[in-house]
Amino acid sequence: MKKLTILILGIFLIYSCSEKKLNESDIKNQVLTTYNEMYNSYGEGTDEFWKYFENDFLRITPSGNFQKGVEEQKTKWNDYLKVKKLHLESFDAPEMIISQKQVITIGGYVEYFIDRTTKDSSYNRGVYVATWRKNDNGDWKICMDTWHSGLDKK
Repeated sequence: MKKLTILILGIFLIYSCSEKKLNESDIKNQVLTTYNEMYNSYGEGTDEFWKYFENDFLRITPSGNFQKGVEEQKTKWNDYLKVKKLHLESFDAPEMIISQKQVITIGGYVEYFIDRTTKDSSYNRGVYVATWRKNDNGDWKICMDTWHSGLDKK
């Protein structure tokens, strides 16, 4: 009887310590919520959206160059916002490729950049591709991204 009790306790302990797996629908909802928060933050035209990126994330620019880390990108973005204002017209619900700790999102966007001095604007439609990774604390953050813009001219 003692051996059976120990065996049952051992199985229970192993089961309770094992990592709980989320179903695909739960993962999709978590990432979609974070994706929407990130895009809404981006649309405000500030640098607050960088909180959705891992500090050492990798960016591949449309020209094929690699950039690493948030701080330099954040500085460049703030410099750009000194001369241009962002107006995010829309962003699409993304297509998703889902696994337990990583999700790839692919979604379109339409935005305008407005010159702060002349008020001239430039139309931009593009596709944004991001790889989201689930951190140890359960947050989803972008670990790699790229975009391609200028898909059509208005």
